Amino acid sequence: MNNEDETETKLSSLPTCAGEFVRLVIKKMRYRRKVRADVMAELAAHFEDELKDCANDEEREQKAQRLIDEFGDTKLLAVLLRRAKKRCRPLWRTAVARTFQTAGILILCLVVYVIWFLSGKPVITVDYVAELNRIVRPVTDESLNAAPLYNKAAKLYGEKPSDDYLLFFAANCKDVVDKESSFGEWLTADEIKELFSNVEKPNFNEEKLRIWQQVVTRLSILLKKKYHEVTVGEKKFIEKWLLDRQQALEAVLAGSKKPYYWREYSNNNEESGVMGILLPSLSEFRKLAWALLWRAQLRTEQGQYEDTIENITSCYRLGKHIKNEDGFLVEQLVGMAIEALAVQVLRDILGEHEMDSTTLTKLQDDFEQMIDDEDFTVSFKFEKLAMYDVIQRCFTEDRLGGGHLSLEGGFKLFRVLEGLSPIRYDGDVKQRLLTSSLHILFTHPNKQESREMADHCYAFWEKIVPKTPAQIQAENIDIEKRTMELFKGNILLEIFAPDFGRINEVAHRRKTEVEATLTIIALLRYQQDTGSYPESLEELITAGYLEELPLDSFSDKPMVYRRTNGNFLLYSVGLNFIDDGGKLYRTDIGRPRPWADEGDAVFWPVTK
Repeated sequence: MNNEDETETKLSSLPTCAGEFVRLVIKKMRYRRKVRADVMAELAAHFEDELKDCANDEEREQKAQRLIDEFGDTKLLAVLLRRAKKRCRPLWRTAVARTFQTAGILILCLVVYVIWFLSGKPVITVDYVAELNRIVRPVTDESLNAAPLYNKAAKLYGEKPSDDYLLFFAANCKDVVDKESSFGEWLTADEIKELFSNVEKPNFNEEKLRIWQQVVTRLSILLKKKYHEVTVGEKKFIEKWLLDRQQALEAVLAGSKKPYYWREYSNNNEESGVMGILLPSLSEFRKLAWALLWRAQLRTEQGQYEDTIENITSCYRLGKHIKNEDGFLVEQLVGMAIEALAVQVLRDILGEHEMDSTTLTKLQDDFEQMIDDEDFTVSFKFEKLAMYDVIQRCFTEDRLGGGHLSLEGGFKLFRVLEGLSPIRYDGDVKQRLLTSSLHILFTHPNKQESREMADHCYAFWEKIVPKTPAQIQAENIDIEKRTMELFKGNILLEIFAPDFGRINEVAHRRKTEVEATLTIIALLRYQQDTGSYPESLEELITAGYLEELPLDSFSDKPMVYRRTNGNFLLYSVGLNFIDDGGKLYRTDIGRPRPWADEGDAVFWPVTK
């Protein structure tokens, strides 16, 4: 028989009122089973001792009732007994009990906190899209805006090729259908002739669309090639294509003559704000730039140098317009790329064709006028406002701790960005957010701290912008490291931060290329006027061909110039900041790379 059975037997031998009293007290103790069993045995033993001298059952019943009355309230007695037992338990048991109690409280608090955290939602207080439109719009007449003409050009350029062009392809495709042709394995003349011979076919429009898409795809590839890389037959197709797109190119020329360029930013997805602004026209602008430069090269081959200059300068102004100081980084980068492409093609033309001094003078005057008011640095005005918008859409407003990250707002924004840039905002971003959940819940900077971090970082970048790569190298400034220090612990800002070091480098490369191209024009003019190249660039200044020496942003010295046997060498020391004697880096297959991590950036002589 175990202890509980023995105790129950003792209780059965006691008066009924005593047994019920003991059981009621034990029930109200609400403590561990073993302790309750011990207390029950102690109370039963107490009643037995007190009742052992009673002569009969009636006396036992009466005395038991008196003892119960002396004990008082059963609930109070149960509480006192429970406290007494707790005070008497071993220290280790107390420690374990307190630990479990604390853990329970913490888990409860955590659950409450997580629910509170997840329930937080961002509050949109500022319409930054409207703010961007207010900033970008100058106080001037709409007729001075180049954007409508550029948009018209993009639309015209993207239209389906005319039937005339497709028939031209059918009649002349034998000139390009060979193993090196861009069209070779795609279309045949018979396909197109057969199509146009039976316009009543039920699937005529579908077949025509299929051919159109193939032609446009291949022409895009063709236009990206260097002029010397295409065959004579392919040039015919390009020239005919440019004639087919003449209205679009003329609209670009008209737009390039406008003094201003601004666009209306819009966003169809309110959840994404500024980050959801689409810029689909940028890709079309690049195609228009390629087309203009191809037309310039064809006109040069035909000896029409005035048309050459007009197309190249219009292309440069297109890039300059897109890269206005009030714009997103992506717009500035596309504008820079178009400008760089224009001066590169110009150097290619100058290396292949000899223009007279009068033509060169006009060309130099046009370029000097275009860059006279140009700011070659990048602007972060729009990027800063975009970051503010990201913060307001990803953080709660005025909550405990100054506003915390809102997972709902963050993932809404990431869903939009996945559609815009699946390479950058892919599953790795989500995985990082999930694996950093504790940091996000407890230690991630709040809304106000994030705003301050953004301000400090953009202030740092704006301080770096005027510095040349040579200055940054000399001062041993690690832009990437400093950026990560300023954004340390802020996952959101780290994800959205641009690669400023590379962007700043691209801006200074472009400035160096433009100055080098102007210097080349001046040197060619000098040679035509005097019969030889100068001993040094200083002679160009003295003779009035240049106003100032071209500065190499990668050495903070004038570009390296040397007169060679009947020619000259002009180059920048390039990205390694070392003068390699004008040696250009080439890939394993011999392709030149002027801005590689090794070698110099050679501007003249032009290499193929």
